[in-house]
Amino acid sequence: MIKIKAIFINVFYCTIFLTSQANATPDVPPFEKPYLEIGYKSVGEALKECETVNQRELQLPIKLPPIQFTYHLGRCVNDKGNYNDELQIEYLHEAQGKNHYNIDVRPIEQRIDFEKSKRGKKKYKLNDGSDALYFSTKTPKSRGGFNILVFEKNGWQYRLSVDSRIENQVTADMLIGIADSLR
Repeated sequence: MIKIKAIFINVFYCTIFLTSQANATPDVPPFEKPYLEIGYKSVGEALKECETVNQRELQLPIKLPPIQFTYHLGRCVNDKGNYNDELQIEYLHEAQGKNHYNIDVRPIEQRIDFEKSKRGKKKYKLNDGSDALYFSTKTPKSRGGFNILVFEKNGWQYRLSVDSRIENQVTADMLIGIADSLR
């Protein structure tokens, strides 16, 4: 009789545990949680949201830098004053903080004029004949920063940014190749 009670209690608690696990929402990985809390979601969802907000199609480059990423997240920033609308995409690696690549896209009407920046800039020509501007936010006193390529295409201003700590792995020419993969 005691064995039957023990088996019954064991089955009862296992059933409750399994039912609660089946109905529970999966835990969000700690690395991803702060991004989700500030509005990041899947890149596809963020892209569709920005296309709806801006009432036009938005294309993304086909190529990515040749480094590993464990997460890719996006968010559509819809500024109430229509000054800072932007699609922000983050490619990150949980264990390799330097593996960080961003794509930021804003409507051409809200473009940022990087020409006036005092940073050392280099101009490039894309395959379609349009100009691209390359510069770095890294300073001699800083340990990090981003190498950035800015260009305009199809009514959008694109900023491709890669962590400057991997500039030997992801060069300006590679960012140009990524920009040229945009159709």
